[in-house]
Amino acid sequence: MHHSRSASDVRSFRFAAALLLGGRLCAPIAAGLLAYSVLTGDRQALTLGVGLVVLTGLLVILQWIAACRTGCPLCRTAVLAPKNCSKHRRARTALGSHRLRVAAAILLKNRFRCPYCNESTSMKLRTLVGPGQG
Repeated sequence: MHHSRSASDVRSFRFAAALLLGGRLCAPIAAGLLAYSVLTGDRQALTLGVGLVVLTGLLVILQWIAACRTGCPLCRTAVLAPKNCSKHRRARTALGSHRLRVAAAILLKNRFRCPYCNESTSMKLRTLVGPGQG
């Protein structure tokens, strides 16, 4: 199992994962509110739905920016960035998305399996052993 190199790497992974999941949750809620407001004519629901659409767009843009710093420690591929690289043959998905599975694993299990090299990575810092320490 591989480990993160620094605390800032761990924070970057968690921040990008939270943004990805936030964007994926806001989009269907916004669509539901917009549909409800059209069917009932509720102006307040329409305003809230449009606000959530804008928030979803902001979350997606911020996630794209934050995902650039989420490289796998082994293959250095950004695991939370939208890439069209070949995935490992055993890479699994969550709801049809490799990135969603990685983001959920980071936030829930504190580790993830890279969809590109299929190596497990822990969101704990690497401990360095100096000479003569064992």
